This record gives sequence, structure tokens and C-alpha cells, in this order.
Amino acid sequence: MVETGVAELLRRFDVFPKTLEDAKEQSASGGGVSIFVVLCMIILFVSETSMYMQTTTKHELEVDTTRGGMLLINFDLSFLALPCSLISLDSMDVSGEHELDVAHDVYKRKIDRNGEHTGPVISQKVAKTNNADSVQSIRGELGEGCNVYGTLNAQKVSGNFHFSLHAQDFVLLNQLFPDRRSVNTSHVINHLSFGHDYPGLKHPLDGEIKILDEGTGTFEYFIKVVPTIYHDLKGGALHTNQYSVTDHFRKALDGFPGIYFIYDISPIRVKAREERTAFTHYFTQLCAIIGGMYVVVGQLHLLSIKA
Repeated sequence: MVETGVAELLRRFDVFPKTLEDAKEQSASGGGVSIFVVLCMIILFVSETSMYMQTTTKHELEVDTTRGGMLLINFDLSFLALPCSLISLDSMDVSGEHELDVAHDVYKRKIDRNGEHTGPVISQKVAKTNNADSVQSIRGELGEGCNVYGTLNAQKVSGNFHFSLHAQDFVLLNQLFPDRRSVNTSHVINHLSFGHDYPGLKHPLDGEIKILDEGTGTFEYFIKVVPTIYHDLKGGALHTNQYSVTDHFRKALDGFPGIYFIYDISPIRVKAREERTAFTHYFTQLCAIIGGMYVVVGQLHLLSIKA
């Protein structure tokens, strides 16, 4: 008796009343609508699942209160008309640090006019000399290109690094380039970044091509480095940097031209956080798809029958 009373009580709260099998009527149009509903549900299910599997990156801004630290600079440039024996990397910053002809973690390799590597990888300072044999040897290299790549560790303060001919003997340079306009500073920036990469990080100068058909001059890139902390889904934190850039070309009036990267550190830090849609939201969307398609299409089908 108790079980019967409980069953009767639950039956009163049943919001899903059953229709007798004898009262059901199946039709060809209803079957077509059912197939249409199923297909739409599958498409929406796949779309919603795909969106759930994707991650998004949320960005926040805050004042950077950290002090000191080092700045990791990754670079890969191709000089199309300057030989490796002349090119040097120099760096300096506002703290007074100045390093000429950096060779540590800096690598060079000869390239042809098409950018193909034609020689071994070398990592050494520029051989500064001005004897007749050296002049003749380097003169034979004119027309070759050079791929320079590597990393540079600098103080996390404003500064610059530049590629130039400053490390080579001035007398030798005058013999090689009596006309300064013959120093072709055409180049390709294959890659430039400040720190380690994370998914979605963009480097504005990657793939930048600067070609001089005539004359010469100095290319200057003014870079604003923005400290960034990237938090992934696993809870890890990566301290890196992103940057924005503007550039300027200055014709060489005296002296030898070069390629300068002048950077400044932003006082604002970006917090980038990788996020994924919550499973509860995903499950709610699936329920809305199933229920919504069933109700809406069912009502439209019912109206079409009555019409």
C-alpha cells in the first residue's frame, strides 16, 4: 500500500506524460523532418564540440613592478650583399654597457644571391686587418651575402644592438668602398623576438624585407618591448616579452651605414592567460541544441500540417 501511494504521488508530478501507441500517427513528412533535425543536431554538436576543444587567450594589463633581470634577444637576419668577414654585432644600453663585435652565441654563414647557404657555420670575431692579401681576399667576397643568427643577453633596460662594419679596419673599408654608396645594406629579417615563444605570440618584424636598388643608408627600427607573463592551462607561467615597432631609413651622408634596433622597455606588463570553455557551459549548450531543435522544428511541422 505504501509503495502504491508513493507511486501515485510521483505520477502526479510527472511532466512527461506518455501518449498511447494507438494515438500516435506517423507520416512521411514527419520522417523527413526527423531526419532534418538529426542532421542539424549533428552539425551543431560537431561545431560546439570543436569550439569547446579550442583555447582562447585572455589579456590583462598591469604595472610592471619587477626590477633588474635580463633580456633575451633572438635574431636571424640575412644580409644580401655584405660578406660575413665585414659584419659585426654591437650592443649598448643606457647603463653604460657597450660590447663591440659580439661573438658569443652569434653564428654566421655565407649565402648566395638567392639566400641559399653556401658555406660552413662560423662563430668568431671579425678578423681586423688591412694588409694587401686581406684586402684582396675580402674584395673577392664582395657580392656574397651573410646569414647572421643567434641570441644576445642584455640588461633589461633601454638600449640598442646593431649590425655594422664598425669592427673592421677603417683603412681596409676605405679601400673596399671608396664610394660609401656602394655599401648595400639590403637585408631580410627572418626572425626577431625578445624571449621565449608561446602559442599565438606574433613577431611583427618576422619576414621583413628591405631592398636597396641604389644608394645606401642606415635602417633604424624603434622597438617598444612589452613584458609578458603567459599562464597555460596546466598552471605554468612563462615570463617573456612581445613588442611593437616602427622603422626609419636614413640616407648615409658620411661614415658607414648599418642596421640599428633601438629598444625601450614598457612600464606596463601584459598577463596572458590560456582559457577553455567550462564543461558545464558546453553541456548546457548541447542540451539547448537538442531541446531547442526538437521543440522549434516540431512546432513548425505542426503548423505546416494545420495549414
